[in-house]
Amino acid sequence: MRVGVTIFNQNYTDWDRYEAEERGESVSQTPAKPDREIFYEELNLARIADEVGFDSVWTIEHHFTPYTMVTNPMQYLTYISAITKNVDLGTMVNVLPWHNPVQLAEDVSMLDAFLGPEREIICGVGRGLGRREFGGLGIDQAEARMRFDESLQVLKQLLATGRCDFDGAHYQIEGLRLRPQPGRDLSGNLWGAGGTDESVGIIAKHDVKPLVIPTTSLDVALTTARKFAGLRAEAGHPPCHTKLALWTYVAESEAAAQKAAQQYMVEYADSALRHYELRGSHLGSIKGYESYGAMQKGLSEDASPFLNGFYGSHPWGTPEQVIARATELAELFGTDELVFVFKYGAMPIEEAEASMRLFAKEVMPALKALEMKPISAQMAA
Repeated sequence: MRVGVTIFNQNYTDWDRYEAEERGESVSQTPAKPDREIFYEELNLARIADEVGFDSVWTIEHHFTPYTMVTNPMQYLTYISAITKNVDLGTMVNVLPWHNPVQLAEDVSMLDAFLGPEREIICGVGRGLGRREFGGLGIDQAEARMRFDESLQVLKQLLATGRCDFDGAHYQIEGLRLRPQPGRDLSGNLWGAGGTDESVGIIAKHDVKPLVIPTTSLDVALTTARKFAGLRAEAGHPPCHTKLALWTYVAESEAAAQKAAQQYMVEYADSALRHYELRGSHLGSIKGYESYGAMQKGLSEDASPFLNGFYGSHPWGTPEQVIARATELAELFGTDELVFVFKYGAMPIEEAEASMRLFAKEVMPALKALEMKPISAQMAA
């Protein structure tokens, strides 16, 4: 089992100011804690991961809100590649409708060259959900599903061969060749995240492996992963492992871990509700996002299950408790790599670093010794 860490760069304490400014109220132009201070702090998590033996460092893509502040994951990881020596690097995710897939393939190939033969770039991709992000980037969210499908096909061709011919509604490409030429086939380094049946169907159809990021709940994520396994089998592809992201907090005592996990995991869930506007009503009327309409209706009536979902299901506690829960989830999801979030909500960097170092010392060796079966169509029955 591989074990990684992902870096979010949240400025959670700025949400009230941000939303007041969005409503047109008169507020300070800058957060109480500057965004760049958070950036500089969290880069140290990558250094620690490299130092203590994690297999990979990942980051995410979001725009315009305090939710997470990595706007270009490939640029961010290129910097991290220079301050680390051992870890592989991954994106969870590059949001394909916001990018030209040719340029993304170039970026992946460039970073692969920088990393050299001993390290990997893992390109996780997704479709995107945030209204503010699509609007700010000038992308019609109703086109996201088709853009995702076409971009995935273009990206897979280019990562496999460095060449592409494609005739779609959004991309028409003839005789394209990447330079500098890729040094190898990188299509196996492509992983897809999907939160809807439509996205999962596209990922399975194109033989892209599943990256599970449970931004709603682990129960929903598991149902979706099992649907993926069935759709993959129907498309004629063999079973495969997942990569699974989990939130964690590790402390010497259960009481200390519980106090921190309850505060910061609930804060993270609150930040997700606010960023994605999940208590709104707009998603049900956007093509390709209709399934989110019922979720918004339910959360508008009672958001408490969502707010407590991370705290109630993700692995936190003493090292022994975290090993037990993470092992259980790895088996359920048929995963070969667990990627842990150590800093989220308003958690001080010192707490995140202490939790991460304790995890590396007392949890990680047990998890690395695991070997799970791939998720399969039988598991979906």
